[in-house]
Order: sequence, then structure tokens, then C-alpha cells
Amino acid sequence: MNKSAISNAVIGAYDGWFIDKLCLYQIHDTPLPFIGKNGAIDFDLLTGETDDALKIKGKLPVMASYSTSIRVHCDGHKVYVEGNPSRFGRCENLFGLTSIDECIAVYNHVLLSLGLPPFTAGRFEFLQGKDGHKQRKMYTGAVITHIDITKNHMVGQDNTYAFLRAVSTLSLPNGKLPYLYPNGATVEWSSSKCGRGSSWDYSKIYIKHVDLIDKQKSNLKDATDEDCEYYQKVIEHCQHAGLIREEHSFKSKKLQRYDLCYYGFVTLKQLVEHHTLTTLEKLTTTLEAATMDYVTIADQLLAKHIVNSRQAANATQNIAMAWLNDPRFHEKTARNSQYYVHKKRLLALGLDISVPFRADRNVLPMIRNQREITRYEYQERPSWYRAPTTTPRFQLIA
Repeated sequence: MNKSAISNAVIGAYDGWFIDKLCLYQIHDTPLPFIGKNGAIDFDLLTGETDDALKIKGKLPVMASYSTSIRVHCDGHKVYVEGNPSRFGRCENLFGLTSIDECIAVYNHVLLSLGLPPFTAGRFEFLQGKDGHKQRKMYTGAVITHIDITKNHMVGQDNTYAFLRAVSTLSLPNGKLPYLYPNGATVEWSSSKCGRGSSWDYSKIYIKHVDLIDKQKSNLKDATDEDCEYYQKVIEHCQHAGLIREEHSFKSKKLQRYDLCYYGFVTLKQLVEHHTLTTLEKLTTTLEAATMDYVTIADQLLAKHIVNSRQAANATQNIAMAWLNDPRFHEKTARNSQYYVHKKRLLALGLDISVPFRADRNVLPMIRNQREITRYEYQERPSWYRAPTTTPRFQLIA
């Protein structure tokens, strides 16, 4: 990784992506004010001894309009902030802040009012470890512990639910299986049975106007009539465009593993182009061919030069037939090397045999789909849209 901080010019907007949630901290040598929801002093019930050191509990909510907030914590040396800087002080975030620098500017605007130092880029220091241990790397600047990146796509007003059903038939690498919410408006991928991704990352795609309607009551708390009219206008705009929102979470373990956690040494572009990120562009590439006739699967494999022989094409077609017709396909099929060979071939045709076949979601391969859904990138803001700001108005909660 480059050991010099990246210039602001490089950290700008990238390809329609912007930032949602951002959590980070920075440790300072000089004593700082205690900031939190409450404090406590430990008292030992057995010895009667009291630890005079004040421990700060919880995070101080800093409130802005429309029930938005960020949370701040300082134990005297470590400053921690979490929240959604793109949403702070706004009733919606159809478009958000397009660089980490802009998000940090929002947080620093709040920290200044609390008498706390701003988040800054830093340098790397290498501390000598104990005998027999390697050096320990320490960063003097702000360290990111969680960041969400998101992007808008347009599929057409009548295609949103059909598009999500199609996407929900495809798995992501590392065993991440899709889960389509009961309302059909959100798809998430998880390798964990409890959902919400893992301690590593999390991905989801959802219909934006449905999300805005679900959160309308809380988003418009204490809103004016003008705000309500504006919010309804955003809903209708998203609905008419058939807007789909793609969102990816980078969590602490992943950020540390790939050195993506150091403010000043990471950009939005690096996150988007990271090799572990499977974006909607990659998924929809495999969906483009998902409407072929089932009886021609072998021919499709040959025509696209996925296989070189009729024997190989027929073998893969037989696997697809078993996946389509046998509900116990995954119980009976051994996950050997040949299974993954067939899976890779069929993925090139838009069929993911690692996900159980469901007639209510999968496009039946033996029926030719009469409607083609095209995904477009959605980046242009309407002229009436309220753009985000790095200096929102807020109030402190005593």
C-alpha cells in the first residue's frame, strides 16, 4: 500500500457510488473531554474498594432534523463516531456523499462543537515487539471499522419485483446464498444462518420506493408540509424509474485484513474495485442469458464455446435436468470436482445449481421469456433534488 496519504482529488466521486454508514475512531495522546450517554465508577462489593477512574457508558446521540442522528463516544483519549453521514439532517438519501473526505467533514463538524479534535489522516509507526515477537504496526490517524457503499440502478417501473426474483436465484462466492424477503422487495446474501451477513461483509439489493414508503413515518417526523410533498415526489420518482438500490457493507475484519481501514490511504474507488466485491453488474451479466429454451442447453453450451464436445454438453444438461426436477437434488449430489465443473458451465447460461430451484422465482428454462429486463445505471439527479451537505444543522442531547 502507498505510504503517503491520498490527495483529495483522487478521493472524489466514483462511477455513481456513494457512502451510507460509516464508523471510525482515532486515539489521541492529549486528554480529551468525556463524551457519552452516561458514566460509571466501579465499586468492588467484596473488598469495598472503589476505582476512581470514570468509565463512559454508551454513545451520545447527536440529533439533526427528521429523527436522524450520529453517535459519539470519547473515553478521554479514544474518539469514536458511528452513523450515516449521507442521511444526517435529511429526510432521505436517494443520493449521498461521494467520498470518504465528505463524510469525515460531516463528523468533524459535529466533533468541533463538542470540543473534540477532528478526524485526520495519519502515519504508520512500527513498535518493537517483545522478545521473539515481530514488530507491531500502529496508525496514528483515524481507523475505519465499518463502511457501507451503495449505488442506484434503474430497471423500469413494472420490472422491479421480477428483477429481484431473478437475482435471488444466484449465489455469491464463498457460499453466500440469496434470501428473498417475504414482501419480494429485498434480496440479501449471507453465509450465516441468522442472516445479516457475517463479521466479514454483507450485501443486499432492494426496491428503493418500497423502502421509502416503509420508513416514511419516521423519516418525516416533525417535517413541514413542504417536506412531505418533497418526500412523496422522491417516492414517485423512484417508482416511475423502477429504481433498485445496491448496498455492500465492509466490516471491521475485512477492512483490517485488506488494509482498507486507514483514513487517508483508502478511497471509494478501492472499495468498489476490491476483488472480493461481487457487484450487481457481475450478477446481471449471468442473468442476460437466463431465458434460453431448456431443450437447447447443450446446444447453448456448444454455441457459446463453454464446452468443446457434445458429450460434455449432454453431461452438463443432465445435471441441469436433475436440478430442475428433483427436489432432493442437493442431498443426492456429491460436491465433487465434477459438480463444480458443471456449476461453472451453467452459470455462464444464467443457471446457478447451488441454489435450490423454485418455480416462483427461477425463469423456467423450457419457456422462452417474452419480456427482456434491461438494467441501467442511474446517476443523474433531478433538478429539484435536495443535495447532501457536509455542514448539516444539529442539536446536542443533554
